[in-house]
Amino acid sequence: MSCAACSSGEGSAEPQEPEQKADAGQTDIVWAGWGGEEEASKPTFERMMEAYRTETGQEVTWVGFTWADAAQQLLIRAQGGEQLDISQADISIFNTLAQADILADWTDVLGEEYLSENFEESVLSVGNIDGQQLGLPWTMAALTMVYNPQILSAAGWEEPPVTLEEFEACMADIKAYDPEIIPYALSTKDVTCGADFVPWLWTNGGGIWDEDGKTIVNNEAGVETLDWYQDMLGKGYVSMDVGRSEARQMFAQGKVAFYDDAVVAKSQVVSNGVEPDDVVDVCSAMLRPVVNEGDEPQAVQWGGMLVVYKDSEYKEQAGDLAKVLLSDDVALDYFKNNGMPPVTKSAASSEVVQNDPYIKTFIESTATARLEETARMTNASEIKNILTEEIQFALLGQKDSKQALDDAAKRIESAN
Repeated sequence: MSCAACSSGEGSAEPQEPEQKADAGQTDIVWAGWGGEEEASKPTFERMMEAYRTETGQEVTWVGFTWADAAQQLLIRAQGGEQLDISQADISIFNTLAQADILADWTDVLGEEYLSENFEESVLSVGNIDGQQLGLPWTMAALTMVYNPQILSAAGWEEPPVTLEEFEACMADIKAYDPEIIPYALSTKDVTCGADFVPWLWTNGGGIWDEDGKTIVNNEAGVETLDWYQDMLGKGYVSMDVGRSEARQMFAQGKVAFYDDAVVAKSQVVSNGVEPDDVVDVCSAMLRPVVNEGDEPQAVQWGGMLVVYKDSEYKEQAGDLAKVLLSDDVALDYFKNNGMPPVTKSAASSEVVQNDPYIKTFIESTATARLEETARMTNASEIKNILTEEIQFALLGQKDSKQALDDAAKRIESAN
């Protein structure tokens, strides 16, 4: 199988460049992203590419990066003249690419009829900017919290906590049950730290900006949220030097009770040997705890899209790959093994999706999910890095919460 980057994204060798085949009419397209770099989803991505080869008789080469590096590397590749035909993009990466004016309109590639027949308008709207369908929906859900029911049960909790007060009590019980377990693998490094801070800001009535665009991250709600972070660290409920990748791995190993993630949480658990049908025994989604019972649980709108590049010479073949990836067989394989909910009308309405207990709460979370505040900004990563750095200053005791967030607010205003 010609999967050029099936090794880990971190420290992997330079991706192999595709070679155009001598066979008449056969081309080798480049598909880029991060999913094929993650151990849990590598086998699925290999099956996707093999399905394309079998269906079309064409070739595809995977070029992979870590998620944290994906936006930058895709821009470098596209603007540097290297071959790049199609890539995956989450909502934040999609906006960065769209603003760079390097994406083609899927309507021109696949046609309006294909799009309207296969997708609901609400799903298409996520990838539509100024009337151009620059993003093709691939999988949609919400980023919420997941928990290990077995750990909670052992600590005396048969249901996940609903309020923040219950959440803190649950973390204390888990710590008492087994001090080696990290109650909550809160992201405390890289851009996921800044990103995951935001829904907790929302929970406390805050945010990065108000509706008029004024920076409010350093208001009372912001300080209260960061004080809470410090309190959890002091009690040993959370740990430093944890990002999404580390949280996934530790959770899959039974070393973590709670963490923030999207539906992809399932794939790491499956890769650790748990049967897909048994995942809910050790990995279930929950609504984010609220201040007062009856408050609206906060979640971040999460989704994966496919994008095709303006400068690609093989847009038609990229469209063929997209059709294979969105076909029922391939989409449902991705769902069954990695938990990624399909978005086409036919696959989303299938019994296997409708009756799946794992996906139920993720879908419920989408009802109140919001687009992440920096999602439509070209410097989203910069803003999240600012938040991460100032949160870390507070957690390491180098600044108090107010000073850290005052500094964050000044830096965010300067960045904009």
